[in-house]
Amino acid sequence: MPPRQPLPCTVPLFHNETLYSFLHRLAAANHLPADQLLPLLEIRRTKKTPANTLLEPLAAAAGVRQRALELALPECLDADADATDKPGTIGRPRSALHTAIQRPACRRCTHAAGITMTVTCWTTHDRNVCLRHRLWIGNGIANADEQVDISRLPDTLRAQRHHRNLVARHGRRWVRNAYPDARKMYLLSSPDLTLTIVFHPQIVTLAGLLAGREWEHRAVASGHVTWLVEQITVRGILLGYVPKDRKDPLIQWVEQYFSLHKFAAFHRSRRVYDAFFPRETIPPARQAEEADAETRWSPFPPYYRC
Repeated sequence: MPPRQPLPCTVPLFHNETLYSFLHRLAAANHLPADQLLPLLEIRRTKKTPANTLLEPLAAAAGVRQRALELALPECLDADADATDKPGTIGRPRSALHTAIQRPACRRCTHAAGITMTVTCWTTHDRNVCLRHRLWIGNGIANADEQVDISRLPDTLRAQRHHRNLVARHGRRWVRNAYPDARKMYLLSSPDLTLTIVFHPQIVTLAGLLAGREWEHRAVASGHVTWLVEQITVRGILLGYVPKDRKDPLIQWVEQYFSLHKFAAFHRSRRVYDAFFPRETIPPARQAEEADAETRWSPFPPYYRC
C-alpha cells in the first residue's frame, strides 16, 4: 500500500500544470530522481493508465486535498469529455488532444507563487503574452529563461487582448483552427522568435479574418476570394498583397478549409467536425439542440449546425 502520509517536502500547486512537471518538482524537492518517485510510492503506471487513478495516492504523498490536485492537473480531469457540468472543469485545456500545447508557465507568475523551479503547463493557443508581467510566453519558447520582456512592444501587448476578444467573438474552435495557419502564412514557417513576437499583431489580425464568417459567405456567393485578399491589405496585415498562383499559402488554406466543410457536410455528422475542428477546451454540457459560440452553420448544403 502506498504511504498515507505526506512526503517530507511538499510543493505548491500551480494551475494547469502537467502531471510530469508536478511529479518532477515533487521528486526534486525530496531529492529523488523523477523516475523513482512513483515506484517509491508503490504507484504502478503504464501508458494506458488513466492519470485520475493516481489522484488518491499522489494527493496523500503531496499533502494536498484530492480535489485541489485534480483542479491543478488537467490530466486528472475527464479531459476527453465532450462536455461537463463539473465545477472547475469547464474551459480547461483538453490535454488528451494530439494538438494540445505544453509550455513553461510565466517565470514571474511561478516565482510569485513561491515556486523556484520551472513549471510546465497545459495551455491554449491564445496564451502568448502574460499581460501581468509583460512577458512573451508563447510560440518559440521552450524554456522559462527564454521568455522575453515585451514592455516596449505595446502593439504585441494589445494583440494579446485582441486575440482574447476574437475567441469570444468567433468561438475558440474557429480561431484555434485559423491561428497556426495564419502564422505559417505570414512567417512562412520561420522559427525566428524575434519575428514571431514583432509580427504577432498582424498574425492575430489575419487569424481573426480567417476565423470570421464574412469571407466565407462572400467566397461561396462569388466563387472567388477577392474580398479576402483585399482585406489583407485594408487591415494592414500585408500591404499590396496579391496571390501569385494556386500554390499561394492563402489560396491553399481556403481550398483545404472548404474541402473539409464539404466532406463533413456530406457525412452529416457532428463528430466529423469535431475531428477536423476539435474543441481546445472542455465545454459546458448543453441540451441536444442547444448551440454555443463554437457551433456555426455549415457553408454548404444541407446547412446544418456543426
